[in-house]
Parts: sequence; C-alpha cells; structure tokens
Amino acid sequence: METKMKANNKKEISSGLVMTAGSGLEAQPKVGRGLRIRGSDEGWCQAKAGSAGAACSDYGAAGEKPMLISLEKARTLIEAGWQAADLHVHTFYSYDVVPTREVDPLVLYEKARARGMSFVSFTDHDTMDAYDRIGWTREGLVPGVEVKILDPDKVGHTVHINVYMLNRSQFEEIERIAREAQDIELLVEYLRAENLPFTFNHPFWHEPGEKLNARAVVELAEIFPVLEYNLGRIKKLNRLVLELAAEKNRGVAAGTDSHTGDIGRIFTVARGGNFREFFESVKNGESCLVTEDLNYDRIKNEIFQRLEMLIDSHKWVMGKEELKMETGNALADAVIEMLSGGRAEILGVKRAVLKGVARMVSRTGLPARIYLRKQNMLASRIQQELNFAA
Repeated sequence: METKMKANNKKEISSGLVMTAGSGLEAQPKVGRGLRIRGSDEGWCQAKAGSAGAACSDYGAAGEKPMLISLEKARTLIEAGWQAADLHVHTFYSYDVVPTREVDPLVLYEKARARGMSFVSFTDHDTMDAYDRIGWTREGLVPGVEVKILDPDKVGHTVHINVYMLNRSQFEEIERIAREAQDIELLVEYLRAENLPFTFNHPFWHEPGEKLNARAVVELAEIFPVLEYNLGRIKKLNRLVLELAAEKNRGVAAGTDSHTGDIGRIFTVARGGNFREFFESVKNGESCLVTEDLNYDRIKNEIFQRLEMLIDSHKWVMGKEELKMETGNALADAVIEMLSGGRAEILGVKRAVLKGVARMVSRTGLPARIYLRKQNMLASRIQQELNFAA
C-alpha cells in the first residue's frame, strides 16, 4: 500500500515526553508488488476500511485507524471514559532485568495506575512469578506473559508472543507447546481455543545470531489479531509494522517493552468496560496510540541505566540465578557477563575495574550507535525483500 504523508509538528508535553498528534493521510492505489510506504513522518495512521476510525475523528483523520495521537489528547479520551494500557512490560522476574526496586511488580503496578493506566499487565519472559508476588486479582490487573517460540519449519527465527488473561495451567500448556512441539500454528490454535487475547510482539525482530525471515513475518501476521508498535524499535521498523497491519487488516497495540521501570511511556487507548472489550476494540482497529520510537539518546540512556542497575548490586532487592543482558557491543556484553555471572573473581579481574570499563563504554555511546546501525540495516533489508518503498 502506498501512502502520502502530511507532516505535523512535535509537541512538548509537560511530563517531558515528546509525543505527536495524527495529522492526515491520503490513501493511494497500490503500485507494483508487495507492501509499500512512502515517508516516515510522525502522524502516520494505519489506513483501514470501515468507520471505526471515526471514533478518533476529533484526534486525527476520520476513517484511519489506529490513530497516532499526543499524550495530551490521550488524556482527553481517558477523561471521556476510554481505557489505557501499556501491554508490554517486564519486572525483575524476567531473565534480562536487574532486580532493583524500580522493576518490582508492586512498584510498577502503582506507577502504572498513577500514570493513568486502566489495565496493568506484566509480560515477563516465560514466567508468571510476578503474579505470585502481587496477587492475581488486583483492580485492573491482567495476568500476562511473553512466550518465546522457535518454529524451525514455518518461521526459522524466534518469535515473541504476549498472551493475556491466562491462568497458571494455561501458561504451563503454552510453555509445553512452545518448548516441545515448536509449532507456532499449533500454539495459536490453542490460544484461540482457550479464548485468550494475544499479540505478535515486535514482529520484525529476531534473537542474536538468527536471521529474520521477513516473508514468514508477513505470513504470520495473517494468524495474529494484533501486532505491536514497540518503543524499543526504530521508526522505520515501527512504520513497517503499521503498514503490515494495514495490509492484513490487523489491530495494533503500543507497548514500551520496558526493562527499567518506564511503564506507560507509550500506550494504547481504546473503549471497553473490561479488558476483553478493550482488546476487542484494539483488534478491530478502534484505538488510538501514544507512541515514541527508539533513537540515539533513548538507547544510550537505556543502556547506561541498565548497566548502572547491574553495577549497583547493593540496590538489588533479591538474588538472581540467571541474568542475561545484551547491548549490541561485544566489549560491553563481555563485561556485563562477567559482572552478572561472577566471572570477574574467577578470572582475577577486579570488579571495580570492570565497572569502570562498563561505564566508560556506555558513556561513549558506541553500544547505542552499533545497536541503531543494526536496526537500520535490518529495516533496509526488509524493505528490499518485501518491496517496501522507503
């Protein structure tokens, strides 16, 4: 689908976030093969048929969904009775999160509610231990998990899926299918049979050492009701997700994928008296998104913050059997591995020296530049393979 963009200005919100309001989009006939998108200005909206976009007509172009809106306009919708949720958040129970107070599920829950989130869901990697700590029935709390599955036959790279409203026994069955069957279609069939809401997380992503199968991603979009707009992805990749969702007539949810406690920085706004109704609105494209994209300053600060959380182990609130963090820089990752695994003492290297090296590498911004370069290269490859027009 080829689209024309209308530029709109960024607006500084009082909270310090920079958000954008949807401006307008003119749909054009599809040209040639594949999915096509022209431009990547803020204010891009997913063009889909139907009248659902009229629900956001005061906040963007009617008939287009989901709308990308400002934080200020999202607050107006919330005051009018709409619900808000950041549907992708990690606590210190995830293997790649440092166990500090900022990522305690108890703290995150209160922070999310204070930021206006109607629903709070913790989607840790293949574990639901956060709910044993916080309880399963708090107001607005939606049990969730991020499931990892590698289907070597149909996909060829690892896919992450968020699942919501599940119980412990359903979680165990999901994990069994993911580990033993390694069949993504079988997993989706189970989720549908159990009537569990689920999303395709950061679709154009793969584990380190893997190669993304872009064509498989396009095919997978057929079986997922909702795709994710992820704060940890650059604008080009998020725009490709929006275009894919438009082509496949799928909903889009915005998630921070936060590993440092920044819950609710981006989020989804939609109508619904409960979470299931809210998710149905998102699935049908009857939603608005408050979005941001990964940039140099954000990834540099994120890497530095995660390193500081790792280094300041006296601030940890519990021990950690497994802690795996990656920055995209070989030197930084080696230092992190030694610090987190206790190998510094084994190798006779003073932890103080490693801490200094880690901070120095992080402050140079080199890991951030390498990470962004990889994402830009990935986006370019996807555009070439799928005939996306930059």
